[in-house]
Amino acid sequence: MTNTVWAALRRSPVSFLRSWWPWRALLFLLTSAVLGVLLLAVTVLTLVLLPLWGIALGALERRRTRLLGFDRLPTGHVRLGRDQRPHWLSIRLVETATWRETAALFVDIVLGMLSLTVLFVEFAALAVPVAIAIAAIQGPRELNLFGDVYVTVTPGNWWPAVPVAAVLLALFAYLNVVIASGHAYLLRLLCGPRQEELERNVERLSRSRAALVAGFEAERRRIERDLHDGVQQELVTLAARLGMVSLDLDQLTAKGAETDAARAALAAAQDQAEHAMATLRNTVRGIHPAELTDHGLAAALDELAERAPVELRLDVDVGDRMLTSIETAAYYVVTEAITNAAKHTTSTRLTVRARSGEDGFDMMISDNGNGGADPDAGTGLRGLAERAETLGGVFTVDSPIGGPTTLRLQLPLTDLPLTEQEPARADSAG
Repeated sequence: MTNTVWAALRRSPVSFLRSWWPWRALLFLLTSAVLGVLLLAVTVLTLVLLPLWGIALGALERRRTRLLGFDRLPTGHVRLGRDQRPHWLSIRLVETATWRETAALFVDIVLGMLSLTVLFVEFAALAVPVAIAIAAIQGPRELNLFGDVYVTVTPGNWWPAVPVAAVLLALFAYLNVVIASGHAYLLRLLCGPRQEELERNVERLSRSRAALVAGFEAERRRIERDLHDGVQQELVTLAARLGMVSLDLDQLTAKGAETDAARAALAAAQDQAEHAMATLRNTVRGIHPAELTDHGLAAALDELAERAPVELRLDVDVGDRMLTSIETAAYYVVTEAITNAAKHTTSTRLTVRARSGEDGFDMMISDNGNGGADPDAGTGLRGLAERAETLGGVFTVDSPIGGPTTLRLQLPLTDLPLTEQEPARADSAG
């Protein structure tokens, strides 16, 4: 790191002594001394609670070392799910991170006492030249420094105390930095995570986020089925009944009844029912297109191209079916690109190139518009970036002023086990 106390030490002594680092090291020692006294009392009075104090101390020390310019450390503890929180204590007690933090508690006690001693010695050493200078200004006298040590001071010989105090201040500044930095490094070693703990937390987070995506997609498919099998069927039934009413009106007309007003109302109702069915059909297709579920990404993009408001040129070579989460992410990147092109740009054409292979899935979408797309200006592109990150991939936007805009989606092909995806696909297909 370039902004730590050690980096400051490598600069010139003058710039170091004039910086805030000596004072920050002094503050670190002061807090260490206070913690050492408090922890000593806590250890004596509540010995059986040491692991709990260690956990609390670890959380504190991962932040306190930032006084010396270090980054905040992540925890080495397992991140608990909701079902695990009632068993928080039993889980924490079997973690090695807890016992490292308990060891850090004893380190804090020892080094806290050392910090207290060092600060006391420094205060006493600085008090000597200050006391000599004050006594000399007041008049000639014999000053007892300590024990049998006496020194005679006069108004004319007080000034040597100034350079002595300055030298002591400089020496103590360096001493404080060395002690504080060593203490901080030891705390970071004990309270920080091990590589396997970091990998475990990353894997757990990835699984959690992937499970959220899978659950979200399953919910989308459920909504699609409910709309398709429920509301859409009711609208079809309504249209059939309106058709039957039309036949009844024909019979009444044949008998000489006046049915013009009724026919006008019936025609309006039929138009509204057809419009509702078309709207619902588009809504269902937008939630999770059946073509994507049944036949895959290439077929879904072909179907999308037929109804897109801008020309869609496709160059898709993805081979066999991919995981549902990957196909869905790719599909919605294209739909978002179409929406942005139609609403916010002057582009009339989109070119989609998609490939899958050993290196993963790679898709690029470019337009012939005027550019200027900002991912931070709306939720659409930002949501796509979050979805890609959740799947372990990358979504980038390159949109200089004047165009063109290029969207790129790169995803690994090892998102979730296929067994976690296939039941949802089969259910939706059925």
